[in-house]
Amino acid sequence: MSDAVSDWAVESVELPGQPGSIAAAGPGGPVYAVTGGAEGTRLCAVDLAGRLLWARPVDGHRGPRVADDGGVWVGGGAVLEETLPGGESGRRFTLDGGHSDRAIDAFVLLAGGALVVWGSNAPGAAPARLELLDDRGRRRWVTDLPAPDMAYPGITEVGVATGWQPRPISAYKAETFRTTRWEPVLVSGDRVLATFFEVAGGLGVSFCVDLHTGRLLWSTAPAPSGDRAIAGSGRFLVGEQGYGAFGTRLLDGDGAVVAEWPSHGRALVGTDGVIRVVELENSTPSRCRLRLLHPDGTMTDGPVLPGYYTVGPVLAADGRVAFLRDGRLQSAAPDLTVTTHLALPGRGGVDGMLLLDGGLLAFVTRDDRPAATGSAVLSIARSDLPGPATGPWTGAEGGLRANPVTS
Repeated sequence: MSDAVSDWAVESVELPGQPGSIAAAGPGGPVYAVTGGAEGTRLCAVDLAGRLLWARPVDGHRGPRVADDGGVWVGGGAVLEETLPGGESGRRFTLDGGHSDRAIDAFVLLAGGALVVWGSNAPGAAPARLELLDDRGRRRWVTDLPAPDMAYPGITEVGVATGWQPRPISAYKAETFRTTRWEPVLVSGDRVLATFFEVAGGLGVSFCVDLHTGRLLWSTAPAPSGDRAIAGSGRFLVGEQGYGAFGTRLLDGDGAVVAEWPSHGRALVGTDGVIRVVELENSTPSRCRLRLLHPDGTMTDGPVLPGYYTVGPVLAADGRVAFLRDGRLQSAAPDLTVTTHLALPGRGGVDGMLLLDGGLLAFVTRDDRPAATGSAVLSIARSDLPGPATGPWTGAEGGLRANPVTS
């Protein structure tokens, strides 16, 4: 690992409120950020020079996601709303989740409509639901997902009933089922993969449904929830992390395991088909590495990556990978050599990173010092990277538009 400092540089962007998730219309921007603060939730647009183009109040905080026509969408409660590229109000759909306790947990934009994921915080109140809409917000189909029996060998219980000996927990019904924060719903070809976790125990289940009909095709066994990605047409990477699990499986459109690896983290998949992973594990000190995952289940190991919280990664057109970890903005070459370009002491985060024209990187960090207030900042860094790579999964939520849908 090289600590050579380059001519990379970073600047902060002034926004009304603290930024959360970000997306971009394309490599030339603008960058969109949903911000929160005393004045409520806003959707902001920023050009590549860091200038605020516009900001407007919005009702939802899920998103932003950018459609093919340039519309920027956010969701929340029972509302999906569009903002036009110039900041004007666009379409607004007030939906019916079928239960007062349901709210929009996630959504993706499709050609001719959107797919909405409904969840509930109320224990046992209503099943998780998927709903396909047309471009006027009208329902095409709806599927209520079953509440599975939750159990996992890595979770044990001890008590009178077990003779005070540890044994795997007995199966229980998932009562409070919410979508995962990252990669909650992916669409690849005619397959939809929606992932939920049971709040009390943290076990997750991914459900696959047919995009055209909403028919439930298969689901994964309950397991500690990890990161996911689209790996190609109808194929998904599904990770597991926690309770002793640390792995990733490649699943085809029928749910069959094509390959698996003892590695978990945020994956990147370019048109070359190479799977690159910046590993993430709830363990200190870090044992995580940058790795290449090969089709036969073998791996190529990069160096150990100190630290825990990670912003990014993102894949560049020349095969390099950029990410922020352990307070350092870094890149990894195709041979997995890691170079530190900038030190950002006290700054960390867990969200995605965008690679834009001119090698500009956009990302959100928070002050991670113990006494800090957690204030969030949108930063734009200048780098020597080329433009973004192409492929099914080149960054958080699939790529620049943060809309994880591939044909």
